[in-house]
Amino acid sequence: MEHTTLATFADVNTGAAETFARALRRAQGEFMEMPGLQLTEAQAARLWSFDSRLCSAVLTALVESRFLIRSRYAFSRAESV
Repeated sequence: MEHTTLATFADVNTGAAETFARALRRAQGEFMEMPGLQLTEAQAARLWSFDSRLCSAVLTALVESRFLIRSRYAFSRAESV
């Protein structure tokens, strides 16, 4: 899995950085509203209508920030959040 962060998107252009930031807030909000939510990357992309690259970047950022954890099969909210 390619690790793409906000900094990488910001290098492309400001519009992409804003898109990433909105996507990040949306995904985080969904997991906050539904604490038991577990999604595969493909399910998350479909639910939020994100392309695979954006979805991967958002989920990676949320894991790196320790907001989400990634199990073998799905992403879910970290217990300490």
